Amino acid sequence: MIQTLYFIRHTETTQSGMLLGKTDSPLTSTSHQQLLTIFDSLPKPDRVISSPKLRCLAPAQAYAEKSGLALSIKSELQEMDFGLWDGKSYDWLWQNATDPSIGEFWQNPWDIAVPEGESMITFNNRIASWWQTFTADRTDDTVLVVTHGGVIKQLLALWLELPKGVSSHLNCFEVGYGCVVKVTVFYDEVGKAWPKVVF
Repeated sequence: MIQTLYFIRHTETTQSGMLLGKTDSPLTSTSHQQLLTIFDSLPKPDRVISSPKLRCLAPAQAYAEKSGLALSIKSELQEMDFGLWDGKSYDWLWQNATDPSIGEFWQNPWDIAVPEGESMITFNNRIASWWQTFTADRTDDTVLVVTHGGVIKQLLALWLELPKGVSSHLNCFEVGYGCVVKVTVFYDEVGKAWPKVVF
């Protein structure tokens, strides 16, 4: 049994240049249409899964309704909560964030937490728990998953079996706006999921 998944990062929001996690910024009208065009360029899925944030949910909902597909909203697929930094511009953060600085956080996110934000351990466990639950329901369908850059990076680390505490994937993978990551999942005779990233 083989399942095909397309993980897609949302396109540009109305708050470009800002650190967006829990901040619920919508897409611009242009980028909303760009994302729908990307959806249409892919093989038609059997169902759609989306983060609840507007930048993912609005286009996912529009596409699902137009295509007559079931849409599931999964809170586990939200971006990391950046606490007091959430919604701030990167320029502001580089100039004003101290103890820790944004540079210290990016260099060592497993040990340095964002003030009043979600820890990397909690974020990682949230994503891993969703993946475990998702693959426990073995199917051979095609699924479109609309989510965030940080979520896709954590999933890549999981699929590649990178050790916990390693943050190289955060700096070595560029998951740009509208990026599509294709994954095939083979389920063996005992039901174990074997994901493969397809380039």
